[in-house]
Amino acid sequence: MKTRNSGSAAHIVILCLCWYLISSLGSQVTKSILTIYPKPLFLGEFQFIYTAFLAAICCFIAHRCKMFYRWFPRGTFPLYYEDETREKRQIKTLTRPTKHILLTVLPLSFFQFVGKYFGHTATSLVPVSTVASIKTLSPVFILIFQRLLNVQRTNMSGLIYFSLACLIMGVWIIVGEDNAQRTNDSKKSQINPIGLSSYGVLCAVSSMLIFVAQNIYGKNVFTLRREGSSEKQDLARDGSPLPIFVEKKTTMSCPKSYDKLTLLIYIPLVGFCLSFLWFINLELPSIWTDVKENGMAIIPWKLLLLNGTFHFMQAMITFHLMGEVSTLTYSIANLMKRIAIITVSWAFSGANVNIKQVIGLILNMIGLFFYERHNSKNKPAKLH
Repeated sequence: MKTRNSGSAAHIVILCLCWYLISSLGSQVTKSILTIYPKPLFLGEFQFIYTAFLAAICCFIAHRCKMFYRWFPRGTFPLYYEDETREKRQIKTLTRPTKHILLTVLPLSFFQFVGKYFGHTATSLVPVSTVASIKTLSPVFILIFQRLLNVQRTNMSGLIYFSLACLIMGVWIIVGEDNAQRTNDSKKSQINPIGLSSYGVLCAVSSMLIFVAQNIYGKNVFTLRREGSSEKQDLARDGSPLPIFVEKKTTMSCPKSYDKLTLLIYIPLVGFCLSFLWFINLELPSIWTDVKENGMAIIPWKLLLLNGTFHFMQAMITFHLMGEVSTLTYSIANLMKRIAIITVSWAFSGANVNIKQVIGLILNMIGLFFYERHNSKNKPAKLH
């Protein structure tokens, strides 16, 4: 995908800065919610239903406002207006649920439900910088999973080994230093900080592994396929650690794919249903007791609405950037977003950042940069 001529450099820079700010603030709001009211399943349920609601509103606006519809790349919304492909346009605002849609989104919804639970649990127990840095290990496990599942071959050069080593060392340093600072801050408390931190790190690793599996599965779900054409829209490179919706060039068993807003409606709705029984059994009784004793004010509704809005805005900015810039530029922008989240987390926590943490962050940046550089030069060999 080539950069659009209409997208000026200033426009892209401002959009990326907004993306970084929203992502960083969203992570901090999530941390605040889980500190005030540590109910990870409840937060996940709220995010699911609120995301689907906002996605439906955006579809409603795009269906009635062609300018808003054209602002995003093709495949973001259902085909409401005629284009050069002459495909049949959709008259209804929302795509009706079908068996194929539900079967398509079911695995992704399950990944979202489990990944959110572990991610939110980790965020409630350890610093945001720890969770964000562990997510940067995804390239390591993407390569491992691809080899174990025999998905594709990646040329393992010295450069990629160097990048993975930098990633592992950087994450090791950041997590270790975050844990040491948290232990020092908790010495006067009766809580066992080591046990909580270990469980939090384990949850963060579990969340990262689940989303890696989701990204590998979701390669063909988030890419629009034109009817009667074999042309594919390459939104990201294979093996990229960034979100990560890649289209294989082989023929898939699923004859139809869906626009992103349709998926952004049905994935959360199915995820909500999958996690609802767990929520009823594990958290609803205590929430009911809290509300009876203290009223609805015990739940941080304003923070929940703000968090859900930030969460949805990140997705919409991602879709817009995918249509404005090349794959490589998007990958680099997403790389910087992860670094921004870690940096802002340190600033918000008020902790003194030491030289070891800075070295860990630099190693993280070097590892991600050279991993992306390797992927841009060496496309994986196709399996036959």
